[in-house]
Amino acid sequence: MTKVSELPDYDVLDIVLLCHAALAQDSPKAATDYLNQILNISFGYITTAQRTEVEEYLADKKYLPPVDLIL
Repeated sequence: MTKVSELPDYDVLDIVLLCHAALAQDSPKAATDYLNQILNISFGYITTAQRTEVEEYLADKKYLPPVDLIL
């Protein structure tokens, strides 16, 4: 497992700056552009197993809230 302290400080700084740019009202780009840059930087640090987990998370749409069916 990689700890945040083991990440290069320039990547951590870039991620923080991109987060602030995404939240700023006068940013020249859409927030999704900054989020994609953050994803590209951080994706390089995850393991192959974690990449598989990301694929499953997206394929199964686990980001959606559970549906409560009333029968």
